[in-house]
Amino acid sequence: MKLYNVNKKRLILVDLDGTILMSDGETIHEKTLSVLKQAMKDGHRVCIVTGRPWIASAKQYQELGLDTLLTNFDGSYIHDPKVREFKRILFPISNEIIKEILDNDVIQASCVNIMTEYYDKSMLRNRDEDLEGFFHLNEMAPGAFVCADPKTDWVGPANNIVLKLKDSSVKNDVIRALADYKDTVKIQTDTLYGVTRDNKELPIISLTNKLANKGNAAGILAQYYNKDIRDVIAFGDQMNDYNMLTSVGYGIAMLNGADALKTVADGITWKTNNEGGVGYYLEELLAGKEI
Repeated sequence: MKLYNVNKKRLILVDLDGTILMSDGETIHEKTLSVLKQAMKDGHRVCIVTGRPWIASAKQYQELGLDTLLTNFDGSYIHDPKVREFKRILFPISNEIIKEILDNDVIQASCVNIMTEYYDKSMLRNRDEDLEGFFHLNEMAPGAFVCADPKTDWVGPANNIVLKLKDSSVKNDVIRALADYKDTVKIQTDTLYGVTRDNKELPIISLTNKLANKGNAAGILAQYYNKDIRDVIAFGDQMNDYNMLTSVGYGIAMLNGADALKTVADGITWKTNNEGGVGYYLEELLAGKEI
């Protein structure tokens, strides 16, 4: 793969977990960090497109020194945290659908915990070190995160619903119960926005708006920055990155990524996320080298 025109200023879309972040979920490899910063100095734009909520991606946004639009919740929330000139775009699940799902007897009987989250608030039925840590709930503004029962206390739409199941034996029953809502929600099992769960952990089902995906977000970002989608570069590692990598002109899968994603990618990094895979690949690509 080779860039058609190396003099053209590109829009570069990067996933976080498993892509620019190392396996600790916090650190950007120094090579990736330096190459992305140099790309911005050279006039390219970099945008984070992640499944994480804003609070869990703020550190990396600031570390990269970004002032571009940020995409959270796998495309459910697109906003402008720095410049604040872009009116946020939300793809929520309606309050009516939330109530119907959470009123379902099978779902209630099968879950040890339930979380609902909107761009500026979160509710968790029970304290949960696992979910609180992953979603950085305790770092939210005072009053934005509360422990209460979403079935009775949640008001308004949500960007996502997370169902933590008692064990794997009830998973199929819950999926069957959710089938009635397949026209409005996207159902993902055992991943939290591209991050695969450990087999030892309790199973998770996450729900987002059916229309929200990283591919749609890529189109919105390209339009906003006046870039031909065919000139956009994107990096990802899991199947929640599928729509993004297949919608842009240069979709690159991580060496450590899902095999199914590699089969549709235009390129594959030769180093993993822990080895600065994005940095080394992007440096060569922007230099106009054949990869």
